[in-house]
This record gives sequence, C-alpha cells and structure tokens, in this order.
Amino acid sequence: MFSKLFFWAFVAFVAMLVCSKINLETSIYKEEQNSLEIIFPQWQTEQPWFYFYWTPGMVKWHQDPPEETAEDTNSGMPSF
Repeated sequence: MFSKLFFWAFVAFVAMLVCSKINLETSIYKEEQNSLEIIFPQWQTEQPWFYFYWTPGMVKWHQDPPEETAEDTNSGMPSF
C-alpha cells in the first residue's frame, strides 16, 4: 500500500515539474549568483499557484508584487 502511495506521489511531483517554469542560474565563482526559481503552472506566471525562489541564504515562497511604473499611474490619461 505504501509503495503505491509513494509511486503516485512521485508521479504527481514529476507531472508538476513538467508543467512548471524552472529558472536555474549557476556560477562557480560567486555563490550569491546561484539561484533556483520554480513557477507552477508555467502558463500563469503573473499569479502562480505555487512559487519557490532560492538563493544561498534566502528562500521565498511568494512572488513579489510587480512594481508600478510611470505608465501604470497615467493609465487614465490618453498619451499622444
């Protein structure tokens, strides 16, 4: 029974990774440039169901909100 449970949990984990957007950055010279970002699902990157970001010394489970730009604040005004 437990072998089936572990098998289907592994299958679900692999399916989640296949449907995810994975960004991996590595550097052998600078440790702080190493990072891993997993966004699930890959077709919904603005508001993902699952988000994970890792660098040495920092782990994030939530995506940072997008910063407002000058174009966003003037959306009510027509631009010429």
